[in-house]
Amino acid sequence: MNKDEIKELKENNCYVYRHIRNDTDEVFYIGIGVTPLFKRAYSKHNRNNYWKNIVKFTDYTVEILIEDVSWLTACEKEIEFITLYGRKDLKLGTLVNM
Repeated sequence: MNKDEIKELKENNCYVYRHIRNDTDEVFYIGIGVTPLFKRAYSKHNRNNYWKNIVKFTDYTVEILIEDVSWLTACEKEIEFITLYGRKDLKLGTLVNM
């Protein structure tokens, strides 16, 4: 890892977000973003097929859970939220994080 990569990991420019189905109010995705204006949270690109199938049938709401944290903190929080809501493929919850 070079100095720039280490610096980026320490900067407080990351956030954790969730996607909530508007038809059932269920959380179906937890993610992390780095860019300003919460670009990744609102993007429909680079999503898995499970995610795409959900948004074909219903609108969804984006909620920013945590912001202005380091990449490492965002990763830790993402894991906590995924554990809390549970993954659908493991029959532990509603998330389509794969």
